[in-house]
Amino acid sequence: MKRRPKAPGSEEKFSAPAADAAAILQVKVWLTGISPMVWRRVLVPANFTLRELHGVIQVAMGWEGIHLYNFRLRAERYGSWERSASSPDITVAVIS
Repeated sequence: MKRRPKAPGSEEKFSAPAADAAAILQVKVWLTGISPMVWRRVLVPANFTLRELHGVIQVAMGWEGIHLYNFRLRAERYGSWERSASSPDITVAVIS
């Protein structure tokens, strides 16, 4: 990924690294506690939110999206508010 040089005197105002708009992330998802192992590998844009990633996982697994969900990342939980989790509207690039 190439970066453009900064203009003199310009400052970035982001707390997290900005994702390249064209960046694609490969995510491997697997179910734990079952045998044989069930997994899927999906490609998603880096600017997808966890809410959107949840939708992609639902389609990849053939599910209907009727259950609550959460992602556990670095001791933080994101997902359905009913599960007392943080908002899933954070982008995948920020946590990757």
